[in-house]
Amino acid sequence: MTSPEPNATAFDRNRSSMTPHQHQEETIDPVALLSLAAARARHRLNEAPGLIAYIRTLVVPAGAQRSDGLPRPASKEAPAPLRVDAVDESDSAYAQLLNWVSYWSDELRIAPPVTATYAWANGREVQGFRAGVTPEGAAALVLNVTMWLLTHQDKVERHQQAGAYFDDVATIVWELRKKFPRDGRGLRPVLPRPCWLCGGESMGVEWHSSELRDFTLVCSYCGAEGDTALLLKEADVRLLLGDMRAEDAHEPTTWWTKKQGAREMRITPQTLNRYIQNDGLKTHTADGEVYVNADQLREIWRNKRARDRNPRAARMAS
Repeated sequence: MTSPEPNATAFDRNRSSMTPHQHQEETIDPVALLSLAAARARHRLNEAPGLIAYIRTLVVPAGAQRSDGLPRPASKEAPAPLRVDAVDESDSAYAQLLNWVSYWSDELRIAPPVTATYAWANGREVQGFRAGVTPEGAAALVLNVTMWLLTHQDKVERHQQAGAYFDDVATIVWELRKKFPRDGRGLRPVLPRPCWLCGGESMGVEWHSSELRDFTLVCSYCGAEGDTALLLKEADVRLLLGDMRAEDAHEPTTWWTKKQGAREMRITPQTLNRYIQNDGLKTHTADGEVYVNADQLREIWRNKRARDRNPRAARMAS
């Protein structure tokens, strides 16, 4: 099997001998951390419209009685309660985003989007969406706000309050994700950098909490992990993070047919059979079709690929 060999850089090489704890103790350039915060904020702002639209669909859960005035037989089931938390949390998130629009509009002397006035306010304080807004309408309003913020992010990044802003908008969306989890994985930020192991352009960034440095670099193709500390030390990290793109992250498949497994991992059917016979790759048969465990297949492939790339280290380990 052949795979493209990416150019070796500090980020692309295998992990160093330092432990993750030692990496965390190292001093990271504040400019690199600000660039990382900006990239995370950009990703979260791109998530916000779809997430808030989903939350607004929860306001009246399935099974609630329609109030269109038409006569219907009385239901034996109690009507589902309104999700007051879905109303309150989405209103609060929208209000906080509008407050940032107002702040940056004043600081940068840039006119806010016209739709920034389409909000419910209590006196001078913005409270959220106007009454009667649909999920689609909420998504459109949030999209206008986030697009305005993203359009001016380069100017924002040069401001002394940029770090606080990036952290705040990331937290706003992260808290919504925790309280209202969705099926599927949504958008996934991907770096414009090939995986150090397989060469695929699919090195994704995954945050595991609200902490800025609590993230991993994982290839969506082969599952190899990159070194986050080395990434933040690269000279061009600001440009690299600025070019981070978003792509749909599909739910991982547990089982592949043998044909699909060979195609996905770019190996021959004979190589796949050797994995089954010699490496213990699990199989499952249903309706006459043989399936292989996708996660285990990736792991076997990664181990063999890493051993092929560094045979000396493999001999020392054995």
